[in-house]
Amino acid sequence: MLIYYIADGIKRPGALQKKIAADRRVMTRQLDELVKDGFIDKISFDTKIPKVEYQVTALGSSLLPLIISLENWGEKNRAVLEAALEK
Repeated sequence: MLIYYIADGIKRPGALQKKIAADRRVMTRQLDELVKDGFIDKISFDTKIPKVEYQVTALGSSLLPLIISLENWGEKNRAVLEAALEK
């Protein structure tokens, strides 16, 4: 999901955290893993107040069709999935 949101224009860690409602440490670890694996790049700005942004790499972009397909599948099967969770 982080790749999807970064590709959609949400690049700052604070905005990502609000979007996915995750613990900051957990999200930072996931971002670090995505950077290490080459799916996203981390850009650090050397300003008075340090600033970090993320951008999707070509490898990460190649995953977007799969992520969107999974999202569409989930939406199509939402009722079935929600019913299974209620059991």
